[in-house]
Amino acid sequence: MSTIIGELEKCIKSGDPLMASIGTSMKLKFDKYWLKLKDMNKMLLIAVILDPRYKLLYVEYFFPKLEKDNIKVSLMIQEMKALFLQLYYEYVDSDPVAAQASLDATIPKINNPTAQSVEDDSHAANMHEFMKLRQEKDVVEIKNEVEMKYELMFA
Repeated sequence: MSTIIGELEKCIKSGDPLMASIGTSMKLKFDKYWLKLKDMNKMLLIAVILDPRYKLLYVEYFFPKLEKDNIKVSLMIQEMKALFLQLYYEYVDSDPVAAQASLDATIPKINNPTAQSVEDDSHAANMHEFMKLRQEKDVVEIKNEVEMKYELMFA
């Protein structure tokens, strides 16, 4: 979503009046459905969290780019964590045998894009920044159910 916003803003700021007009029109339509974090489809965000390349850190990284109010961002992140855990426990309750299986998490390599390619491509710029953040935070965290419950109850 942040990438789409970046591309639309580039169109709006371009010197081409037609591109600026189209970009403005598209941005208005985009804002109607995606501007407010609270109105976003939570299941799309759950899909991002489930992606082993991104996990919850991706949501934590991009929410502040979409919403300036830090309190709203924190509340939305907590809501996403709670929803994710709710779905997880529903899954565990529905099929305990399958829930015991473990999966290996992998971290994708960071490509070293050129400064020009990052500048020209909003998605590449966003992904480059995000991957740097992942490396800094060393995001490979494995938590058992007890730790997750404790975190949810006392967070």
